[in-house]
Amino acid sequence: MSTPVYIGNDQGYYGTKVVSRANGKFYKMFIRNMVVPNRVGEITYNNDPHNIMYREADGDREWFCGKLAVEQSGDDELFDSHKRRLFSPTWFREQEYLIMFRVSTGLMLQGNNEPVVSVALPTDSYIDYKDELKRRLIGKHTFEVKQGNLPYRKIEFEIKKENLFVISQPMATLFHIALDRDGKLLNEDLFIQKVSINDLGFGTSDIETLHGETIIKRQSFTSRHAMLNVYNLLSKRLLEFTRTADAENNGKEYPIWSLPRIVNSGEISFKGKTHDVSAIVQECVREVGSNLVEEVWQRLDFGDDITYIILTGGASIPFKPFYRERFGDKLIFAEDYGIEAQFANGFGLCKFSQSKSKAVPVKDLLEAAATIQQEFTVPDALSEAMNKKQQTPQQKIKNK
Repeated sequence: MSTPVYIGNDQGYYGTKVVSRANGKFYKMFIRNMVVPNRVGEITYNNDPHNIMYREADGDREWFCGKLAVEQSGDDELFDSHKRRLFSPTWFREQEYLIMFRVSTGLMLQGNNEPVVSVALPTDSYIDYKDELKRRLIGKHTFEVKQGNLPYRKIEFEIKKENLFVISQPMATLFHIALDRDGKLLNEDLFIQKVSINDLGFGTSDIETLHGETIIKRQSFTSRHAMLNVYNLLSKRLLEFTRTADAENNGKEYPIWSLPRIVNSGEISFKGKTHDVSAIVQECVREVGSNLVEEVWQRLDFGDDITYIILTGGASIPFKPFYRERFGDKLIFAEDYGIEAQFANGFGLCKFSQSKSKAVPVKDLLEAAATIQQEFTVPDALSEAMNKKQQTPQQKIKNK
């Protein structure tokens, strides 16, 4: 009998975030969401497991994945991939999506393990495309993966119909908070309240409001404001800044995919000099964050009849102060529940896989071996996940 491994696979605009549970332990993995064909032939590898190559079989075309793909691709290739991923609700039809799904899922498996997988679609795409996505992923997957300077290794797994679940991305975070580490309902009161889940990503901000476990009442919209807007605004402001810093008034254009490093460091190098642009970065975040929260405030009718606003997603961290200022104690921050915000959907999907699976775990499960994974611990009780002086939202509900 094969051993079930519970996997939550959250393929986003910027990266693929995967969370799995095997033998009572949780693992997380991040792979930069980029796939390009190998056009350079033989290359020299170092021993970095994040340098990933994919092929169907020996002699077939090779593909660079993740960090290696970003390094080996041209600017036009990056732009084309990002644009298709950002603006197409049917991105999952692309070959790159399937390759990234196979690689990220396969690296979480070992031996004859049986994957029980949950994936998610954006709110606006979920109803229209969930069945098509299932058809795309169900079945046998056979391919080869090379990491670092190790030789290619064959990976095989089968996604059975009964072992694949598709839900909307914001719902994944709700399950992250509402289910315990074993996928069991932690507090059903959370499903009784009216809750708005705000999933702030790089390209879209999905807001889904529900009332009841079966989504009796549902409001959803994809905001025009997201982290991409910060980057677009920052790109324009940096061009203006470099023009003023240049005696010849020749500015420098910074493409979107070059900005994460600048956002993190707050510095740019221009004509041999380092400039502090942290104030420009902060102003761009403030402008977009204020507009985002104002739209949410209006669309949710000021949140008067909403019990909690759940904030999640990789872009939730910079926008959190604006949400806190506007919604106060109604705000639940997904990162307070034992894992970084960008992995909240993946963790919720992993828990959802456990809650829906009929598979019976086998005790003698080998631990996942790929070094790209990172084991992390999950508290048994929510009270352990937060400061003892701070009461969790679920405790507040229970004490009412």
